[in-house]
Amino acid sequence: MISKKMTINHGTGLHARPASVFTKTAMQFKSDVRIVYQGKTINAKSIMYVLSAGITGDSEIMIETEGEDEAAAIETLANLVANNFQG
Repeated sequence: MISKKMTINHGTGLHARPASVFTKTAMQFKSDVRIVYQGKTINAKSIMYVLSAGITGDSEIMIETEGEDEAAAIETLANLVANNFQG
Protein backbone atom coordinates (compact mmCIF):
# COMPACT_ATOMS: atom_id res chain seq x y z
CA MET A 1 0.00 0.00 0.00
CA ILE A 2 1.11 3.53 -0.83
CA SER A 3 -0.36 6.65 0.73
CA LYS A 4 0.04 10.36 0.17
CA LYS A 5 -1.28 13.29 2.19
CA MET A 6 -2.79 16.04 0.04
CA THR A 7 -4.73 19.28 0.48
CA ILE A 8 -7.81 19.87 -1.64
CA ASN A 9 -7.29 23.34 -3.08
CA HIS A 10 -10.41 23.38 -5.24
CA GLY A 11 -12.82 25.98 -3.90
CA THR A 12 -15.81 23.64 -3.76
CA GLY A 13 -13.79 20.70 -2.47
CA LEU A 14 -14.57 17.24 -3.80
CA HIS A 15 -18.07 18.02 -5.01
CA ALA A 16 -19.77 17.50 -8.38
CA ARG A 17 -17.20 17.93 -11.17
CA PRO A 18 -13.99 17.45 -9.14
CA ALA A 19 -15.42 14.33 -7.48
CA SER A 20 -16.49 12.97 -10.86
CA VAL A 21 -13.04 13.58 -12.35
CA PHE A 22 -11.36 11.96 -9.34
CA THR A 23 -13.55 8.83 -9.30
CA LYS A 24 -13.36 8.34 -13.08
CA THR A 25 -9.58 8.56 -12.87
CA ALA A 26 -9.46 6.15 -9.91
CA MET A 27 -11.58 3.62 -11.83
CA GLN A 28 -8.92 3.41 -14.55
CA PHE A 29 -6.69 1.46 -12.16
CA LYS A 30 -6.95 -2.14 -10.98
CA SER A 31 -5.71 -1.20 -7.51
CA ASP A 32 -8.01 -0.34 -4.64
CA VAL A 33 -8.13 3.42 -4.19
CA ARG A 34 -9.28 4.99 -0.94
CA ILE A 35 -9.55 8.46 0.54
CA VAL A 36 -9.09 8.87 4.28
CA TYR A 37 -10.85 11.99 5.55
CA GLN A 38 -11.64 12.90 9.15
CA GLY A 39 -10.97 9.35 10.30
CA LYS A 40 -13.23 7.75 7.69
CA THR A 41 -12.01 5.56 4.84
CA ILE A 42 -13.89 6.09 1.59
CA ASN A 43 -13.92 3.99 -1.58
CA ALA A 44 -12.58 6.53 -4.08
CA LYS A 45 -14.07 4.62 -7.01
CA SER A 46 -17.60 5.39 -5.82
CA ILE A 47 -18.95 8.83 -6.69
CA MET A 48 -21.67 8.44 -4.06
CA TYR A 49 -19.16 7.74 -1.27
CA VAL A 50 -16.90 10.58 -2.34
CA LEU A 51 -19.76 13.08 -2.54
CA SER A 52 -21.28 11.98 0.76
CA ALA A 53 -17.93 12.45 2.56
CA GLY A 54 -18.37 16.22 2.43
CA ILE A 55 -14.74 16.99 1.59
CA THR A 56 -14.52 20.77 1.42
CA GLY A 57 -11.91 23.10 -0.04
CA ASP A 58 -8.68 23.36 1.97
CA SER A 59 -9.35 19.93 3.53
CA GLU A 60 -6.48 17.56 4.13
CA ILE A 61 -6.98 14.03 2.83
CA MET A 62 -4.90 10.90 2.55
CA ILE A 63 -5.01 9.02 -0.74
CA GLU A 64 -4.26 5.31 -0.40
CA THR A 65 -3.68 2.85 -3.22
CA GLU A 66 -3.13 -0.88 -2.96
CA GLY A 67 -2.66 -3.39 -5.76
CA GLU A 68 -0.69 -4.20 -8.85
CA ASP A 69 -0.68 -0.66 -10.29
CA GLU A 70 -0.67 1.24 -6.98
CA ALA A 71 2.37 3.38 -7.84
CA ALA A 72 0.86 4.62 -11.10
CA ALA A 73 -2.50 5.20 -9.40
CA ILE A 74 -1.10 7.30 -6.55
CA GLU A 75 1.07 9.34 -8.90
CA THR A 76 -1.82 10.05 -11.28
CA LEU A 77 -4.31 10.92 -8.54
CA ALA A 78 -1.83 13.07 -6.62
CA ASN A 79 -1.07 15.00 -9.80
CA LEU A 80 -4.79 15.42 -10.42
CA VAL A 81 -5.29 16.93 -6.95
CA ALA A 82 -2.17 19.09 -7.25
CA ASN A 83 -3.38 20.43 -10.62
CA ASN A 84 -6.80 21.30 -9.19
CA PHE A 85 -8.57 18.48 -11.06
CA GLN A 86 -7.56 19.73 -14.49
CA GLY A 87 -6.47 16.28 -15.70
